[in-house]
Amino acid sequence: MKFIGNFFSWVDPLWEHLVLTRTGQARPRDWSAAFDVESQEYKKAQEAGYDLNSVYWWVYEEKDLGITINPPWCNNKIQWWITKLLPGQFMPMHTDPHTHNSTCNRYWIPLQNYISGHVFIYKDKMMTSYNAGDVYQFENEVDTHGAANIGHTPRIFLLITEYL
Repeated sequence: MKFIGNFFSWVDPLWEHLVLTRTGQARPRDWSAAFDVESQEYKKAQEAGYDLNSVYWWVYEEKDLGITINPPWCNNKIQWWITKLLPGQFMPMHTDPHTHNSTCNRYWIPLQNYISGHVFIYKDKMMTSYNAGDVYQFENEVDTHGAANIGHTPRIFLLITEYL
């Protein structure tokens, strides 16, 4: 991942507050596959033993939080969501299906400083020593990534897709 810079002063503390006080969209339980590539990801996960009726993480979009997010480093149309993993939750290694047929930039932005037990794996590297508001750009929009929370506090991050 390429480090773009720290935008902590741009991050609104309200985002974290809203995510911590609302339920969000349960994934994968309440999210049916919308793309062929997503169907393949679900099939792969199910064959590996994941229960697709369980809740492994929570997603929050504009409709869930009633907020608008406009990153100052993006100049094009964006799509964003915030993800929350409670202690013991995880997100299997995957790609995001909406990026497979698009030319886009992907950005990962932690909304908290690194906490031991908050796991983010990008391709084959575990990300540590990051700070709230750090902006990292994926090298390729379809790179694999996954997350887990083996810590004791909720793990919250923002993912942005900028369509070119």
